[in-house]
Amino acid sequence: MLSSTGKWYVGNLSRDVTEILILQLFTQIGPCKSCKMITEQSSNDPYCFVEFFEHRDAAAALAAMNGRKILGKEVKVNWATTPSSQKKDTSNHFHVFVGDLSPEITTEDIKAAFAPFGKISSSHKNVFVSGP
Repeated sequence: MLSSTGKWYVGNLSRDVTEILILQLFTQIGPCKSCKMITEQSSNDPYCFVEFFEHRDAAAALAAMNGRKILGKEVKVNWATTPSSQKKDTSNHFHVFVGDLSPEITTEDIKAAFAPFGKISSSHKNVFVSGP
C-alpha cells in the first residue's frame, strides 16, 4: 500500500550522510515535515524516511532526487510503503525500553537477554516480547 502522505523512503545512503544533510537537500524542493534516519550495524547502508507537508512537493522530490549522487553514492528514492493496511495485533506484547546501551550491543545480544521471557519480535534495535 502506498503512503497517502508525502512520505519517501531514501536508500543506498553513505554512512557519512546525516539527517541534517538530507533535510538541507530535500527542503530545496519543498518544506519537509520530518526526517528519520535508520542506521544499523548489521545493515550495509543507512536509509531514511522523509516526509513533506505537501504531496506535490513529495512528488517533485522523486524526479529531483532519485538517482542523484550524495557523498558519492547514487541514492534510491521511492514512496514509503506499508506492508498492509491491517496493523498487527500487539495487544499481548510487552514493550520494554532499554537505553544507554554501548554501541557494541547488537540486536542479537538484546534478543538473547530477553529470550527467556517469551517469543521476541524486533524492528531495528527495538525488541518486543509477547507474553506466554
